[in-house]
Amino acid sequence: MRILAVDDNPIIRMGLRTLLEGAEGVTSVIDTGDPEEAVAHVLAGWVDVVLLDVRMPAVSGLELLPRLAGGATVVMLTHTDDPATVAEAMAAGAAGYLVHGALEPNAMVDAMRLCQGGSRVVSGVTSGLSRLVRDAVETGPDPAVRDLLSPREAEVMDLVAEGLSNREAAERLFVTEKTVRNHITSLFAKLGVTTRSQAIVRWLRPGRVGQWS
Repeated sequence: MRILAVDDNPIIRMGLRTLLEGAEGVTSVIDTGDPEEAVAHVLAGWVDVVLLDVRMPAVSGLELLPRLAGGATVVMLTHTDDPATVAEAMAAGAAGYLVHGALEPNAMVDAMRLCQGGSRVVSGVTSGLSRLVRDAVETGPDPAVRDLLSPREAEVMDLVAEGLSNREAAERLFVTEKTVRNHITSLFAKLGVTTRSQAIVRWLRPGRVGQWS
């Protein structure tokens, strides 16, 4: 596994190299604090998994994420455990979300390997996101919230909650991407939200946007 660590803090990057170099299954670890260099590495096919920080001064990890996710498996690695940020990252294409210190190096590698294989891993988020997603899978959204939307808008919202992009949702529903965007604009208004992360929270935990236990 070829790993690229993207973080504006050189101390963190050095620490990641030290922790991960030589771990079983890891063939190389490179790092950068430059967003454009990170994109270049991915486009060149030099990495399999990107460990990406959320909060960086020039370009945030959430802004950079879509440019990286098409060419590599992206796992967020950050001190930020805000559930709305987790939801937004997963909706934007992250395969995993790890909080610094939550996993030992070998467990980090295992998590990255799972993400590379198509699984989604969230670790170190203490505020209940994993439980929320699990409960939503078991019970689905509250019918009163689903009834706010048209049947097609509810289908789109289900796909947004799964983490699909507009393009992926359009392909799944056999409609144009513009149609999906129009549905999202409409359902945002009906749910009283302004971002995908808020919409996911509203959909999975009705009536408590931004409130987590």
